[in-house]
Amino acid sequence: MELSEHELRILHELEEDLKDGSPRLARALGAPGKPGSAVCRLVLGTAGMGIGIALMVLALAFRSAPMGAVAFAAMTAGAFVASPPRTPFGTRRAHVWNAAHDRKAADQ
Repeated sequence: MELSEHELRILHELEEDLKDGSPRLARALGAPGKPGSAVCRLVLGTAGMGIGIALMVLALAFRSAPMGAVAFAAMTAGAFVASPPRTPFGTRRAHVWNAAHDRKAADQ
């Protein structure tokens, strides 16, 4: 369902107000990448984990510890790639504190 021109204009105005009022929060809430990047990360990560599992089976078949280490590294890398990107520690808390601080300053 598409938005009407009026609704699009209102959303654009809200976005501009957010950017003007709190630029740090607007940057934090902005999309970090392309819309399909999450799906791409999930597919690549799953493929990496699959390759790691296949290498682990081969390592067990050949009784090779170095190949097992490589397999473990491949599975770990696949899990890391498939996981969603994280925000730096305390970022959310900082935004909450900044918003409360901005409200107090506006009230005074």
